[in-house]
Amino acid sequence: MLEIDDIQGAIFDLDGTLIDSMEIWREIDEEFFAARGMSVPDDYQEKIAHLGFREVAAYTVREYLPSERAEDLISEWNEMCRAKYGARDSAKYFKEGAAELVVRLKNAGLRLCVATASSPDFFLPVLRAGGVERAFECVVTVDDVKKDKSYPDIFLRCAQKLGLPPGKIAVFEDNLTAIRSAKRAGMKTVAVYDKISEAQVPALKREADRFIYRFAELKI
Repeated sequence: MLEIDDIQGAIFDLDGTLIDSMEIWREIDEEFFAARGMSVPDDYQEKIAHLGFREVAAYTVREYLPSERAEDLISEWNEMCRAKYGARDSAKYFKEGAAELVVRLKNAGLRLCVATASSPDFFLPVLRAGGVERAFECVVTVDDVKKDKSYPDIFLRCAQKLGLPPGKIAVFEDNLTAIRSAKRAGMKTVAVYDKISEAQVPALKREADRFIYRFAELKI
């Protein structure tokens, strides 16, 4: 069980955790593969959920599009993403109660950081639209540490930036791989339900310190 008195800081994933981005990426993936006469491969989203943009591009080229270049895929995805994440109404992508929880934790004196595989072009407009950009002291991306979330490096870098010991930090994530890495970093873990990680729910419930379907479940 996770208690607010046990922690001094919190690290939040963005896509799938704070942001209900499954619909955004479903549309992008469908449009992207349809332009190539293909349907979205089975378990594609699950396979790439913990990877950074460049790693997703490399994986996609390697597994499905060997005649294309990763750099071209990244440019195409960037344009598609900017149009959605940068929309004026992008605050609608926050999961119910997510922005409110961030504000409550900040007001309770916790130090907050974002750990994401996303790009500043995407996460900054969304955080700003949701009114929580200034609640976070720092943002660390997988590009900053040169490793994806199957490694604990991104979480340890967040702890360093927050100036807190790992054991005093709670990590909010929707992905099992990332939860395991946060635990390896010595942090508390809160698994947040997301449809894309449906198959991981039993393992998330077993391995995380706390599992929630909705942010309202956290009485802080």
